[in-house]
Amino acid sequence: EAPTAPKYVFLFIGDGMSYPQFQAASDYLGAISDPNPEVLKGGKNLSFMNFPVAGSATTFDSTSFAPDSASTATSISTGHKTHSGVINMDETKTKSYETIAEKLKEQLGYKVGIITTVNLNHATPAAFYAHQPSRGNYYEISEELIASDFEYFAGGALLSPTGSTKDKTSSYVLAQQAGYKVITTQTEAEKLTAADGKAIIIGEVLADSNALSYENDRENREWALKDYVEKGIEVLDNDNGFFMMIEGGKIDWACHANDAGSTIADTLALSDAVEEAVKFYN
Repeated sequence: EAPTAPKYVFLFIGDGMSYPQFQAASDYLGAISDPNPEVLKGGKNLSFMNFPVAGSATTFDSTSFAPDSASTATSISTGHKTHSGVINMDETKTKSYETIAEKLKEQLGYKVGIITTVNLNHATPAAFYAHQPSRGNYYEISEELIASDFEYFAGGALLSPTGSTKDKTSSYVLAQQAGYKVITTQTEAEKLTAADGKAIIIGEVLADSNALSYENDRENREWALKDYVEKGIEVLDNDNGFFMMIEGGKIDWACHANDAGSTIADTLALSDAVEEAVKFYN
């Protein structure tokens, strides 16, 4: 029997997350669940640690053995290595690569969702819809976000929405002109349905660099990453299928800040988001 394409594809990316991060989170869960913490009995599995298959890969790019989010997300999205800082273009910065999200939308008619806890035109989410010689071309990346026609975006605010010189038409205005419903309040986000069409949700509460809050700082009224996934499933589900990329982007930021507590909390938030996808499958 010929293999069939999967109908629902969830790609979860913990930016800056590898074995040390999720093992630390697992050990933390084990420690707080133990009534006798003086005698450690090991960790508790995160959702994705229960999957039947696991793999690992090297992450060097065309420039460096310590690459950045632009080149590594390009590899995940297109299968090609490139220079650090480059999004979906080759080393000469003249050839663009089509992304897996673009292929699924164009060839199979899938709906597409892009979710991140950092800015929606940051390097990792950009690697699924943009093609730029520099990850710093935030305005041009936002133009490609709009041109992608993807159905659901959710996360932190767009960086440089009026360009580096602040004289361009706002990306949010361009998005609305292109048929996107731009949502900036929690109440509007909760009311969003598939009938509303294409949507861009910007978190109502924004923290450092206009990203979403760290999980440790998130107030009860703010959606967690899993809530954005749950809403994404609701608005994207259709007979053809969908592709959803979900980034826990601030795991990386917490690691850069040497903040172990926030690293663990944001890793657990990603695990909870994975659990939403597992619930949908089941």
